[in-house]
Amino acid sequence: MDELLPWYEQELAFLRRYSADFAQRYPKTAGRLGITGEHVADPHVERLIESFAFLGARISKKIEDDYPEFTDALLEVLYPHYLRPFPACSIAQFTGSDAARASAQPPVIARGTELKSGKLRETECIFRTVHDVVLAPLRISEARHAPTTVAPGLVNLPAGATGIISITLESDAPQADIAALNLDRLRVHLNGDLPLIAALQDCLFLHALAAYVEPESSGRWTALPAIPLSQAGFDEDDALIDYPARSHPAYRLLTEYFAFPEQFSFVDMDLAAMAKTVGPCERLTLHLVLKTVRADSHTARLLGALSAQHLRLFCTPVINLFKAHADPVRWTHTASSCPVIIDGKKAADHEVYSIDTVSLVRKVGGGERTTGLRPFYSLRHGEQSQAGHYWFARRNEWVARNSPGYETEISVVDPGFNPAIAQTDTLSIDITATNRDLPAMLSIGLECSDLTPVSTNNFVEHIALLMRPTEATRFDRREAAHWRLISHLSLNHLSLAADGAGALREMLNLYDQRHTAVSARHIDGIVNVDVDESIQWMAGKPFPTFVRGLEIRLTLDEEHFAGVSVATFIGVLDRFFALYVHINSFTQLVVLSKRSGQEIVRCKPRSGDSILL
Repeated sequence: MDELLPWYEQELAFLRRYSADFAQRYPKTAGRLGITGEHVADPHVERLIESFAFLGARISKKIEDDYPEFTDALLEVLYPHYLRPFPACSIAQFTGSDAARASAQPPVIARGTELKSGKLRETECIFRTVHDVVLAPLRISEARHAPTTVAPGLVNLPAGATGIISITLESDAPQADIAALNLDRLRVHLNGDLPLIAALQDCLFLHALAAYVEPESSGRWTALPAIPLSQAGFDEDDALIDYPARSHPAYRLLTEYFAFPEQFSFVDMDLAAMAKTVGPCERLTLHLVLKTVRADSHTARLLGALSAQHLRLFCTPVINLFKAHADPVRWTHTASSCPVIIDGKKAADHEVYSIDTVSLVRKVGGGERTTGLRPFYSLRHGEQSQAGHYWFARRNEWVARNSPGYETEISVVDPGFNPAIAQTDTLSIDITATNRDLPAMLSIGLECSDLTPVSTNNFVEHIALLMRPTEATRFDRREAAHWRLISHLSLNHLSLAADGAGALREMLNLYDQRHTAVSARHIDGIVNVDVDESIQWMAGKPFPTFVRGLEIRLTLDEEHFAGVSVATFIGVLDRFFALYVHINSFTQLVVLSKRSGQEIVRCKPRSGDSILL
């Protein structure tokens, strides 16, 4: 309503200003209405003018908003997550029970497992897990940063080595053999103070020069052919939010990066490669040789506090999303739309994330007939069986602020978008829901357990939240923001050619839902973007060949990333730039330092993801 006030005042001033002109032209009519100049003596006429000013203000604001109905419809088909709230998120750590430790095979807590909190305002917050969690009988017993002098004298470290990060794994299994666990990978969560974790991430993925593995603290270091670490959180199987197949995952990565960057604080260790190298053992240590991290640097001082507590096993992001059934909607011809409500007594503690299915239930004779309805804005209008009625939902922002829980309204329309003339029917609606901002009020670190599985699980003894759940966020719907989002759906390399840095900064600002000072510094840290054509010899089927692509040279001001990971930011942009070329081409991101002019990292060529029509 505050946004409508300037338009109302403008319309009211217009009507009053021209009422004086009306009184001069038609004095008799104006006299009967009590209009003298810009003043109206008759209070009823005054209220009528104010009412028309209010209606005119709504129309003017809608026109100024660039017809949000059209942009909302387009985004609902292509990128529906732009119209939805981004739910509260946290990191959960599982502790296995005695049954898990006694199991012949490590039990797996599958992705999508629902967890519930204690009651808050008589409501349980429901979360679901994002990663598979393997409760393997392993523990990280030690982690440290040390100078290169700790390496045995017989080990020839590569030139440029400046330090070593060592991570020790120990088996708690009855057979006490790490290789016998048959685990391909081990996912580790980096947890702790942000500056330390950021420095650790950058060292692991930007400054790792070589890797060695040592069994049983024997002093025998064996070189590994490749660094056995990879960044986690970028694959579609690790997505926080539901994402349609027709939408490119790079847009999802940008959304998740700005809404919940902790999603990318996970590392996958190639446990199979390490175990194969050393053979049977109860304890092994991974030694990562670092470059460009001098002993007197700020990064080295931060890493001096590194310990096993900063590398947590059995962790996963959790997100406040769950399936639910909305209260039945009694549909009559007396209203064109009805609110979609979850638990009417506690509606303010719930919010509709998406409407999944809508069915129309009609009483026929002694029974019921159920008819499934398609969304009006979909690609399924060609089906003859669905030629009758469709459903259409909208979110009322004013209602969201004043009556939370009632903001999502649903209508039943015909193919011409006219309200359907229905009998007295009932709408059965399945939805995906959130608990709105309620999770951010949860207490963490409870002695019993912060969360418990919704379905009984004998393998889980305790679930702790490692951070307080974030607040739900939403994309900015003002100032034609949706039009700017849609403009990015037709990306090509020319959009980076003229003012690449400015265009990239503007685009990233659209995805920055929280608008924090930290994220603003990230975006401002983009100094320059240059794009050049490139030719690479690339593997392919049925045979390798030369491929034309783009080399994107990105210059960053590293001072803008103090206390945060540059490696994560680069990883997100590397995948995003693949949108700029088609599938028979590639992009290669090269990141440079503004301060030194040196190359920070040269990413591997990435196949293009844009589709040629």
